[in-house]
Amino acid sequence: MMENDEMIYTAIFQSKTGRVVRSRYTGTMNRREAWASAAAMGESNGECLIALVPGDHPVHTHESVFSDVPNTELKHHDVFEVAVESDENVYEMT
Repeated sequence: MMENDEMIYTAIFQSKTGRVVRSRYTGTMNRREAWASAAAMGESNGECLIALVPGDHPVHTHESVFSDVPNTELKHHDVFEVAVESDENVYEMT
């Protein structure tokens, strides 16, 4: 028998600058209500909720894993860029 209807989530947000951050969030077991509440929490901090994972989990981002590497050694990654090395008609997402 459950004592209450609360559940722990890992909320993953993206800031206006594109930085991904995580937060431990306690919300209702109803996913839609929990999403709305976590999204409102993020909005108050200027962040956009991108994922809500049941449980308390660590989140490893490129920034957190390679924080000890100088920025000059980091390669810029654009997940929407398509490398074109031929004369074929290839569409690029911009």
